[in-house]
This record gives sequence, C-alpha cells and structure tokens, in this order.
Amino acid sequence: MDNIKVATKADVKDLKVDTKFLRQEILKVEERVENLEEGQHRLEKKIDGVEHRLEKKIDGVEQVLGEKMDKIMNTLVGFVGTVDDLRVDDEVGTHHTREIRIQVDDHEKRIVSLESSIKV
Repeated sequence: MDNIKVATKADVKDLKVDTKFLRQEILKVEERVENLEEGQHRLEKKIDGVEHRLEKKIDGVEQVLGEKMDKIMNTLVGFVGTVDDLRVDDEVGTHHTREIRIQVDDHEKRIVSLESSIKV
C-alpha cells in the first residue's frame, strides 16, 4: 500500500480542465456526426431521385421496345401469311401441272392411234 499516491488539489483542478476539453471535443464529434447524418440524408434523397428517374426511363424503354416488338410481330405475321399463300399456290400449280401432263400424254396416245387408223 505504499505505492498509492494521493491526488492533490492541483491534480483535481487539472482534471476539471481536462473535462472541459473533453466536453468540447465531444461536442465537435457530435456536430460532425450530425453533419454526416445530414449528408447521408441528402445523398439518400438524391439516390431516390435518380432511382425514380431511372425507373421512368426504363418504363419508357420497355414501352418503346414493346411497340417495336408488336410492329415486328405484325410484319412477321403478314410475311408468314404471304409465304403460306405462295406455298398453297405452288401446291395447287404442281397438282394442275401433273393433271395437264397426264392429259397431254393421253392425247398423244390417242392422236397416234387416230393417225395410224387413218393411214390404213
């Protein structure tokens, strides 16, 4: 217990001065924290504004893309319809050509037959 030092009045007076200094520093820190909180709040508002503008732009782009896709789909539907019509016309034409070929072949046989019967 010999190592224990007793605080003097000067030591206590120095502590009061240090307490005032600590209070000032704490107030400075609190002010900085408040400033940071205000800055964070302003940033959050700016971010909200940017997000809102981006959402509007995205909605606009989606609408334009949807209109373009509709136009492309309508064009494709028309094109497919035309191709389908051409395919049907081709099938009909091919069928008619076969029928005509059969008739022509049959007519040639008949003509040859008739010509041979006339010569006799």
